[in-house]
Amino acid sequence: MKFMNAKKLVLIGSVALASPAFADSNTDAIFGAIDLTTVAASVGGIGVLIVGITMVMKSISLAKRTVNKA
Repeated sequence: MKFMNAKKLVLIGSVALASPAFADSNTDAIFGAIDLTTVAASVGGIGVLIVGITMVMKSISLAKRTVNKA
């Protein structure tokens, strides 16, 4: 009997998850209000800044190593 209940539960769950939801929600309005071009530019700028900082720190360690070898 437990197996039959589990099969029914899986069937109902799969039907519920397979049906598309076309309802407009508040999250659609929120995500629609965000301008993704500025977000992409900001993320790109932060990425360039992080790479620049790591390159500077690596060059400092390379310079120290060169001075110590001399």
